[in-house]
Amino acid sequence: MATTNAKLLAGLKLVTQCIALIIALTIAPATGWSADTNSDAKSSNKLVGTWKMVDGEVTTIKHVTPTQFMWATYDKDGKVTRAAGGPYTLKGDVYEEMPEYGIGSDFELIKGKSQTFTWKVDGNKWYHNGKLSNGYIIKEVWERVESK
Repeated sequence: MATTNAKLLAGLKLVTQCIALIIALTIAPATGWSADTNSDAKSSNKLVGTWKMVDGEVTTIKHVTPTQFMWATYDKDGKVTRAAGGPYTLKGDVYEEMPEYGIGSDFELIKGKSQTFTWKVDGNKWYHNGKLSNGYIIKEVWERVESK
């Protein structure tokens, strides 16, 4: 009985986290909310904004503020399957994320560990390459989501 209750509570916690993430991802773009209160920070940091990457059956969207990143992967039905976020640093062509929160089967492998990449923005494309702390090689191309 105790094991069943523990599993139920763990499942409810995951559902609650997913719902909170979905609400946050829905409200921020819909209201035009931005953590960027300093337009100079945005103009000097080419990564600030919203980015999208489509890979087969899933879509990943990434929000970058002057101090934080957050990405979420969702399927064709809009169900979030993976997500992570936290602070990042930018030094020259080195972009380093420090995931503090997230969901997904592999999140615990990267949580609290530095994820280091090289980056380049060319037009509306962000080229993002590196090796995760778990050894997985990343070669991504993100496209900026423009305001409508």
